[in-house]
Amino acid sequence: MEMDAAVPLAEAPAPARRDVRSFLNHQLRPVLENASIRYGVVGFLLVAASAFNLVPQPTGMESSWMFIVPVAISSIAGGLREGLLIALAASALSSLFSYPGSLDVDALAVFGGVPARFALYGITAVFLGAFADAHYAVQSSLRELASTDPLTKVANVTSFYEQLGVLEAGMSSFAVLLCDLDDLKAINDRFGHQAGSEAIQATADVLRDVVRGTDCVARYGGDEFVVTLKDADRAGAERVVMRAREMLRRVELVHAPGHGVTVSIGVSVFGEDGTTAEDLVRAADTAMYANKRFHKGMRRATQLTSAE
Repeated sequence: MEMDAAVPLAEAPAPARRDVRSFLNHQLRPVLENASIRYGVVGFLLVAASAFNLVPQPTGMESSWMFIVPVAISSIAGGLREGLLIALAASALSSLFSYPGSLDVDALAVFGGVPARFALYGITAVFLGAFADAHYAVQSSLRELASTDPLTKVANVTSFYEQLGVLEAGMSSFAVLLCDLDDLKAINDRFGHQAGSEAIQATADVLRDVVRGTDCVARYGGDEFVVTLKDADRAGAERVVMRAREMLRRVELVHAPGHGVTVSIGVSVFGEDGTTAEDLVRAADTAMYANKRFHKGMRRATQLTSAE
């Protein structure tokens, strides 16, 4: 008797908990990380928990647990300090509204329960807040490692293209600079790689100093840097180039005495030299190499004139 062909099993549905985790990470958490929204949500929950205490509860039912929710949200999304502040507020409100309708209750009796309640809410805030702070520190460190060049501490090429994509999507005017450090190989050969690294770091520092906080400086390769200049035209970009050259002339390398730092810089402008990231980088690269050939020709002519 022939066996029936195997019937492929239907794919098992994704676990529901994965959907919950995705909702928490990608939708709820970014919303609660917005301080204004988080304060509004936490304030509403504190008021709701207080109002719930005003409703007559069945005998033996404890409603103070409701205050743990805003404490937990503040601790996880806002950190330990904010969690402790909300824990203190929750303790006071929980004690105050534990005696609904009792106008003759002694204030000492009302607020005498604050320390005990704060112990509960405070422990919740400490554990969740400390964990959240440690987690945030680790995530920040990982994000920095993933987006920063380790030698120069400027952005890496991945961050540059992300920034370029944002500017490209915005369809506003911006410029791209592509900078290449001149004669890095000669510096390395004559003074050593420590001097070459110093020259690279000095170039990064100067580029970072001549741009604004809204601009992006990134290390593109070994001796190349790229810069995005938001809301800049060609004239504005050229002014940045001139400032960078002027500042680099004053750089003195500790490990390469007597050797200055010069760069060849190419400029491209959104709308004039292209409308995509690839077009703009290619145009800046072409302009940079033309600039490098020009400076080499000028130096060669100067050397020949001096020899004569």
